[in-house]
Amino acid sequence: MKEVKRFPAPSGELGWFLTANNKDHFFANPAAIEKDYDYIVVGAGFAGINAASRLAENRPGAAIAVFDAVPVGMGDSGRNAGFMIDVPHVTVGDPKVDQDHHKWRLRLNSVVINRMRKIKEDHNLQFDWRESGKYLAAREQRCLPALDNLANFLEGIGGESRMLDREETAASLGTDYYIKSLYTPGTILINPAEVVRGIAKSLPSNVQIFEKTAVLEVVEGLSPCVRLANGKTVRAKKIILTVSAFINHFGIKESGRLFGINSFGALTRELNEEELAHFKGIEPWGCTAAHPAGTTVRFTSTNRIFVRNDLSFSTHQCSSPDRVHRARKKLRRAFESRFPKLKHVNFEYVHGGMIPLTANTESLFGSVGQNVFAGTVGDGLGITRSSMLGLYLADLVCDVDSEELRYLASHTSPSWCPPEPFLTVGATAKLMYEESTAGGEI
Repeated sequence: MKEVKRFPAPSGELGWFLTANNKDHFFANPAAIEKDYDYIVVGAGFAGINAASRLAENRPGAAIAVFDAVPVGMGDSGRNAGFMIDVPHVTVGDPKVDQDHHKWRLRLNSVVINRMRKIKEDHNLQFDWRESGKYLAAREQRCLPALDNLANFLEGIGGESRMLDREETAASLGTDYYIKSLYTPGTILINPAEVVRGIAKSLPSNVQIFEKTAVLEVVEGLSPCVRLANGKTVRAKKIILTVSAFINHFGIKESGRLFGINSFGALTRELNEEELAHFKGIEPWGCTAAHPAGTTVRFTSTNRIFVRNDLSFSTHQCSSPDRVHRARKKLRRAFESRFPKLKHVNFEYVHGGMIPLTANTESLFGSVGQNVFAGTVGDGLGITRSSMLGLYLADLVCDVDSEELRYLASHTSPSWCPPEPFLTVGATAKLMYEESTAGGEI
């Protein structure tokens, strides 16, 4: 492996983190870092925290360290729209994946969601967690067949859904922007930064989490180690990398097969009583678009509106302040078109984040070096699938066998991608085309 030259960095103001009730929690002091651990996890997002949690279950007496270059919840795990989705993230009719595969995805997603719910209940964790389901909504007539196709597909794999017409959708969301929607009840809506920090706080005392402690290099071998930016070298028996598309910078043989798409989100100020009258009797909700380039919208339990759109290829796994600023225009247009009576409501926070992907949508999972293992999502379904990868990576390194682990290990092989600059040029053209065909879905 090689020395890392690029690290995660803040991109705009992350409203999820800045409004989290646990943002000021202090994890372990970097001065307390030991020279040796049984297990090291690099990356403290949903994958890394779930890996550490499962390691502690599998090996209660083990010493476990988790390192992250940024505060827990400030990375890409806290920069998404906050959907813990149970149903498969699927393009209906995709010939690459059969129905049995999606039944497995539904099963594995449910395993992860149930496990995280149990952690929440066992530790009485207080964070933004709403078992509200989600809406897949269409504005354009030409996107309506996608809703019907998906409803039929979900029925075939045992997934629950309900179709809503225009009036029913407006009554559920408080906006008449959409002409039809498909409701699936199993999705959980969360403040992603608050939830990942909350679960991290619940870990047992044999797990130490070190924020703002960047890893410069991972050295594989019989006694693998990490070199930290603070000058320390820390050894372990086994190392798990859960660093999203930043895995490319660690020099593994799969480097270049994983990439990221930047998207941008905005969170309004809290709505006042007069503004909330437009949502009278309406519960917090989350809505994704029937077009892949469309806008995601949420009415949150904290009485804010969240919108996310504006895709761009993440060549360097980051977004500049200027790019975040330019995203405001498209975000405002999406917000005001859906809520014209709230045009005066300002955005309090705007941020950028990265969606990890692979060309064939398969995740990276498994060994990437001697006693070094890694997991990275390939289909964009971040919270649920990254949590799943972390959970089963911990089982893999602890030799805990299961049918689920064997299935996951046999269906994770990211395909080849063209080298730069061809990758950026091709991906940018693809994203521009998708946005040009999205119409009112944005």
